[in-house]
Amino acid sequence: MGKLIKFDHVNTHGDFEKVLDHFGIKYTKTGTQLRALCPFHEDTNPSLSVTLEAQGDAKENTWHCFGCKKSGSIIDFAALMTGKILRDGAELVAEVSGCSLAPARTSILKSGKGAERLKTGCKHAKRGKDRNPTENAPKSTTEPNAAKSRANPTNQPLKFTLPLVMEHEYVIQRFGADLAARYGVGVCDPESRSMMAGRCCVPIHNAAGELIAYAGRYLGDDPKEPRWLLPKGFEKRHILFNAHRVWGSLHVLLVEGFFDALHLNSLGIPAVACIGNAVSEEQVALLGELGVRRVTVLFDGDDEGQAAAVAAVPSLARALFVRLGSLPVGCDPDEAPEELLVEQARAVW
Repeated sequence: MGKLIKFDHVNTHGDFEKVLDHFGIKYTKTGTQLRALCPFHEDTNPSLSVTLEAQGDAKENTWHCFGCKKSGSIIDFAALMTGKILRDGAELVAEVSGCSLAPARTSILKSGKGAERLKTGCKHAKRGKDRNPTENAPKSTTEPNAAKSRANPTNQPLKFTLPLVMEHEYVIQRFGADLAARYGVGVCDPESRSMMAGRCCVPIHNAAGELIAYAGRYLGDDPKEPRWLLPKGFEKRHILFNAHRVWGSLHVLLVEGFFDALHLNSLGIPAVACIGNAVSEEQVALLGELGVRRVTVLFDGDDEGQAAAVAAVPSLARALFVRLGSLPVGCDPDEAPEELLVEQARAVW
């Protein structure tokens, strides 16, 4: 099983000065600001600025080059320097800085980015093949208490877990044993009395990491059966799937479906899914609460997905920097070549 990495934790505890030293980059320090020659272009007058502590709109451990305009978190910097994916960048930052890749689980749930934060839901359905549940859906501030007051009572933490078979042929083919175990994906016993019986189930957590529901993908051939199933009363508009894994990421990819988000996450790329192809106001606000500043909309490469991506931009752009990603025609994010996905994640704005 791969290592658990909390990108927000590494971003917060990483030591930017040690990272610059690691790459042999000389710098000057004034207060909480570092200046250096930018390693990403020919630079003769130090144009790389590093912010060690949050100031105004600038978050801690972030950088910006006034010459080539590249910017990002300490993890983005390490990944660009090594030419590797974000997951590798996070591991390098942690190793060089002497910090852990993730906090203890109890501290995650007790922190302001845990139980004090949200307990919320998500929006619209995928179509066809691996599209996600029911075709309806609808829409936070940056203060934890404000988020808590908006918690949706219909999306409360579950008091049970479904017994799932992770060694099922479909699961192994789709994810492999390690990823299935990491993400808790498995098939519910066909003889079970659960509404998810016989379906491949994906656990859904709120942004605090609490299990609030399961989504079930139908594995049979009956065209009358919904491809994806969500519990009755589940409010998608308040949830971004995979949100609990992207705290503190300045740039995330926004996709449609569960499998898309998990595939990107397995590559070390921060990604969340709106569970469908419509983005609600609540989801836009939630992105801000997670610490996100830039979003690449990477919906499916069919006509419907691309039209939905364009339609999502105005609401996202009111609060965030937004760009449209691109995929080959007919290709979904969980089927796209890894190098193409990494390119989308590293897009310079």
